[in-house]
Order: sequence, then C-alpha cells, then structure tokens
Amino acid sequence: MILFITGMILSEGGILSPELMEVNFARENTMKYAIAFLTLAALFTAVSADRLVRLHDVNAALALELMEQGYDVANVDQRAGIIDIYLPEDEVDGAALLTADYELLPREWGELLPENSRGAGYYYDPDENWQFWCTLAAENTDLVDTPVAIGQSYQGRDIYAIEMTGILGGYKPVIIFSSLIHAREPGGNVVLIDFANWLVDNYDGGDTRAAYILDHSTLYFIPIGNPDGYEYNMPNGGMHRKNMNFTLGNGVDLNRNWGYMWGYDNVGSSPSPTSETYRGTAPFSEPETQVQSNFIIDKAPIAAMSYHTYGGDLLYPWGYEDIFTPDNDLFVGWADQMTAVNNYTYGTPWQVMYNSNGDQLDWSYCGVDVPKVYCMTPEVGDNGFWGSQNDTSEIVRICDECRPMNIMFCMFALNFVGIGEEGGGIGVEPLLDLGSVQPNPVVTSAVFRISAPSSSVLDVVIYDTSGRAVQTFEAGSPEGGQLDLTWIVPDNIPAGVYTVTVSDGAGSIDSGRFTVLR
Repeated sequence: MILFITGMILSEGGILSPELMEVNFARENTMKYAIAFLTLAALFTAVSADRLVRLHDVNAALALELMEQGYDVANVDQRAGIIDIYLPEDEVDGAALLTADYELLPREWGELLPENSRGAGYYYDPDENWQFWCTLAAENTDLVDTPVAIGQSYQGRDIYAIEMTGILGGYKPVIIFSSLIHAREPGGNVVLIDFANWLVDNYDGGDTRAAYILDHSTLYFIPIGNPDGYEYNMPNGGMHRKNMNFTLGNGVDLNRNWGYMWGYDNVGSSPSPTSETYRGTAPFSEPETQVQSNFIIDKAPIAAMSYHTYGGDLLYPWGYEDIFTPDNDLFVGWADQMTAVNNYTYGTPWQVMYNSNGDQLDWSYCGVDVPKVYCMTPEVGDNGFWGSQNDTSEIVRICDECRPMNIMFCMFALNFVGIGEEGGGIGVEPLLDLGSVQPNPVVTSAVFRISAPSSSVLDVVIYDTSGRAVQTFEAGSPEGGQLDLTWIVPDNIPAGVYTVTVSDGAGSIDSGRFTVLR
C-alpha cells in the first residue's frame, strides 16, 4: 500500500501520462483510504499530546484533503513537497500511510514547554506586550502614542493599536502592521516589536530610512489581534489557533471570517466548527474581525502587513481562487526585492501553500468596503510556532530577516501612491516642471518628462534617502520647451526610493520621487 503513495507519479511537465492513469487512480483511492484510516484511528484513540510531524514528498492536494477531514495542517511548502501536520503522539507512525518519508519535529516547535507555561518563553506574553508598547510610548512621546483600545474580543479583552509618526505635520498616508490573529503565532509579534524599536532608534540618526518612513506616513501597530486565544495558550500548551467562541465548536478561524469571498468554497475555508479553518456562521460574525475591519475602514491605509507564522513565505492576493490580481506584476516586483536578503518564497497563497477564502489579505485588497490596500502576509520563517521560546538567537534571526522586508515595504508603498511630488516649481518664471517619471517603479530605465525654457541646459541630480547624490549629469536644451530624458539605472544603484532634482541654472528647480526595483 505504501508503495502507491510515496512521491508523485507524473510525466514530464507534471501531467499524468495515459499509461499512468490507472496507477494514479489506485494511488488516489489508497490515499483516501489512508486518510479515512487516520481519522478513525484518531477517533478511537485515547487522548494524547499532539506533535508536529513533517511529511516529505507530498503535494498540496493532500493538505486540502487532510484539512477537509478536520486535521490541523500547520504548514505547507508546495515547492519543497512538505506538509507539517499535528498528530496524536501515539499515532505518529500513522504518517507512514501518507508517505514513506516523514519525521517527528521537536516538541518545542509545536507547543509551549512546561517551563514556559504562562510566560511564552522568550516571546512576549500578553502582559509583556502591553508593557513594551506603553514603555516605548513613554520614552518616545514625540513619535509614539500610548496604546489605545480599538474594540473588544469575544471574551471582552481589549484589542489595542499604537500610532507612530514623525514630527513633520501635514497629510500622511497610513500603513498598518498587525500580528497574532492566529493565537499560536508569536513570531510575527516579535517582528513588529523589533520594527518599532528600529524606527525610534534610527529616527534621529543612524539609518535615514526611519525618518523618511515616519515623516511621510502614520504607522499603526495592532500587536495582538486575537487576545483571547493568545491568553488561553499561555497555560494550555500554545497550540490553539482560533478565537474562543466555542458556541459551535472550538473557535472560529479569524483569518477565514472576513467579508470578501467568505465561504467561496469549502477548500479555502471550512463550514465545520471543529476544523482549524472554520469560517464562522457569517462574514464578520466575530468581534475580533469586526474590530480590525472597522479600524481599517476608519484609517483607510494605503498598505498593510499582517504577520503570521511559519514557513518563510511572503504572500499577496488573491488567495480565494487560482487567479492573479491586476497588480500582480507590482506585487512580484516588490516581493522579489523584499525577499532578496531572507530568501523567503513569495507568491499568492495558492501558489505557495493552499487556497484561502474569507481572509484579511483578500478583503483588504478587494476595494469593496475600503479603498484598495496594498497588503502582504509574511509567514515568518520561525522553527514551527514556538521554536524560539528557549533561544533568543532564533528570535534575533527572524527579526533580522524580516526587518529589511518591513523597511522596503514602507518605502515602496509610500512612493507607489505618488505622495512624493516635491517642489512644484520653485524659482523664477518661466517655471521648470518635472511632470512625471515613467515607469514608476523603475527596473532598468526611466523617462523623466521635463518642461523648461528651450534655451535651458538642465542639471539633473539623483539622491538616495540619506540625501547623498548618487548620480549627477547634464541634459541639453529641450526643443520647444519639452524634453523626455531617458535615464539608465546604473548597476551600482540598489533597490529603494530616490529623489530626482532638475534645475536650469536660472533659479528654477523641481523634483520628484520614484522607486527602483532590482
């Protein structure tokens, strides 16, 4: 029996050849039998602690079948052929019915160890979260506001947000960072804390991108989107994912309870109250999703990052169906650069893991209840859900690999919405005008569209965010007062946000911002 279900029986290109159809039919029936066998075994086995088991040489279709049967699928890596699943400890060997190649993952990956009960180990427990944000606000009153409750959870706990922005006034677009909508995923929470620390530490010196981000935007952090579940996990092993609305089962998956494409099918979410992807009784049936969605509607952010764990992935919409958004090229361009350091796998949920519907990612982007939000979901590359509970070096590692993503995401988002038009023609008449930079973002070359007196010889300077001139050159007199100046991006210029300044030597100057993608 096992011989039929190890690996994939595919011809070149991933398509089943006719002569293998009969073998594959047997394999599929065998797989269904194996899953049914595991289900019955679980039902008639004495209760025991669950363990994370890694299945190798499997595909995403198996993950969907297992989720349909009510199994807790913790992680899927389609490209590596890996699925991590919770199984009762005394039924771990049942994984052999699914693949010949499997392994038992370390206990600390899947649960809070006894010594960390009620404390989350080196992660931040609920009280430590509150203390951190209150202290950060008290010590940085010019940049950070005291945490404010934006609503309450199912059990009446506060869901709070923290506002951060620079000292410059005027309109600033909003970017939101959130975590712990799934109660067992503290890895994303420490990444938010690290990013907030980086912003305040570098605002008045060090990395100039911190000042750029805070002076040109308002950031909101929602560190614990599922406070009931997170509190419940402290003395209860840390394996609970959903909220604490046990009316019909064991909670609702808050990342399947959002309004867009809610219940689109039973693959991307489940109608079963005992499933880990149970979507609830209706869109926004849960107070936690109501609170966050109302906050997003109120703040109308241009971009958002909703942190999850684990797997080392960077996801963007759509998740509900195997289709791409109209902005897919933009998401790919951003993700390619955002993952250049940490080598996270990027793509849509169905490309990287599996389909999901009724999730925060798709609702934020869809543009129905709120203007389109350019949103992404990192799956932090932690060791399981709790793998860093006894190892601070691992927490440092995941923060180091996510911090550049957060910085670049903010830089890209701020430039993309076009708030970077500076100057507007400063000097004497006739005014010099830098009308546009096309395309934006820039990959290999850009055209600066300039209006100027036809007698002008133009000086063009490109600056990075620290104000350092990275390239200076002259442009000849424009014919008829119009000039399309083509700029080839030098190889030594990295990805990021840049300012181009054009002056005519007679006192007129104009400038604008653009993004370079690599």
